[in-house]
Amino acid sequence: MGPFDTDKWVVCYGSGVVHFTKLPAGSSLVTGQPNHEVFDDEESGLAKAQELGYVKPDRSMPNLEES
Repeated sequence: MGPFDTDKWVVCYGSGVVHFTKLPAGSSLVTGQPNHEVFDDEESGLAKAQELGYVKPDRSMPNLEES
């Protein structure tokens, strides 16, 4: 999907899997998930992702891979 002229938020999902990401303007995305939806704003995309079972990462926790 894409490229788009403006930033988009994308929900990709399948059986037991939900991904949510920002797609910056000019970018494209290829997914192996059977379903995807594109949103113009983060709030709408996040609401759909959470409806499907997405859990927003806790950014206050350190990423052990970056240590």
